[in-house]
Amino acid sequence: MPGEQLSCFVDPGRILGRFMRTILCVDDHRGALATLSLILRRHGYRCITAENSVEADRRFVANAIDLVIIDHGLPDMDGATVAARLKSLRPVMVLMLSGNSELVAKPPAIDLLLAKPIEPDVLIEAIDELIESARA
Repeated sequence: MPGEQLSCFVDPGRILGRFMRTILCVDDHRGALATLSLILRRHGYRCITAENSVEADRRFVANAIDLVIIDHGLPDMDGATVAARLKSLRPVMVLMLSGNSELVAKPPAIDLLLAKPIEPDVLIEAIDELIESARA
């Protein structure tokens, strides 16, 4: 049965609340983007990726983005600056992932700061909470 095959990849009980939610993932490491994209899609999210701030700007403007997941260390500017710029265009929740152990305080434009590496279930729970809080 098709539903049985699908259930090994997604949580059918939670996918309906995520249907058509679009997340912009910004990271300069293609492997990290591929992993994030796979996790998000398996949990019912639509994922758009960008490898730098210019791509992030273009994709943000061209799409209805519900949440941005951004890496702290991008090659052309830091993730907090990109987040602030995106938020100046329209309101959006931003989750920052950082492997930088020196970054302990959440930058002002960031709604939630989480350390890399992160377990997929912890990431999905954080995403669900941020999106829900934006709707409230």
